[in-house]
Amino acid sequence: MSEAKHWLITGISSGIGAALADAALERGDSVVGTARSDEDVAKFNDRAPGRSKAVRLDVTNPTDVEKTIAAIIADGPLDIVVNNAGQSIYGAFEETSIAEAKALFDVNLFGPWALAQAVLPHFREKRAGHLIHMSSGCGLNGTPGLSAYCASKFALEGLSEALSYEAAQFGIKLLIVEPGAVATKFISHGTRETAQRMPEYGFLSGDGKAALEGYYATCAASPESVAQAVLRAIENPETPLRLIVGDDMRDPVRAKGEQLLSLANA
Repeated sequence: MSEAKHWLITGISSGIGAALADAALERGDSVVGTARSDEDVAKFNDRAPGRSKAVRLDVTNPTDVEKTIAAIIADGPLDIVVNNAGQSIYGAFEETSIAEAKALFDVNLFGPWALAQAVLPHFREKRAGHLIHMSSGCGLNGTPGLSAYCASKFALEGLSEALSYEAAQFGIKLLIVEPGAVATKFISHGTRETAQRMPEYGFLSGDGKAALEGYYATCAASPESVAQAVLRAIENPETPLRLIVGDDMRDPVRAKGEQLLSLANA
């Protein structure tokens, strides 16, 4: 990847999306990013004039996604597309309404679904391209209090893995990024709490997001470290299907692997 590449990254206002956009720009690439506010759009446009451009995009609106991707591609080819925008909700499964779960899936699953479908014809025509899906450690292991978020990420994992085999026939590489805790505003800004609170689950969610914020304060990796890991992965000619990032992921992944192996050998 020595030559300049052209990126599309959703959710570049903060966190991993911002860090990844900065890392791409710093290596001389150009980036089209999506944001939800005019202020964030203007700020990113000024980040690297001529190489950074932001557009407003509602990833939950398939028609908006299709029109936006078509307009971006009309301005020039894309090499790397990152489905990064995401949200979460905190609360026990029984506290989480179907409406809340559906709204979360619209962002975390069907948003990436629509964007991937919109860009795949372009990549197929080129016979090349990197499609990166930002999943989570919660896409590998269920986490109490995050059942809806885990469900959306498990679904994204299954979609991405199946798509990786289909897309490989056209020279397209798919990377699933699975970070653990990352020091971003995802908890304070990207995670809401369920509307319903049940005293029976006080042991789990009585402290709400505060429990997550405490964990992130002690275990979180930097978003810059995630961005650099992504760059290394796609610069590798043998780009892996999965990229697990964060020291806090080692023990849970090892335990999950051992559990699955024990079941297979039973």
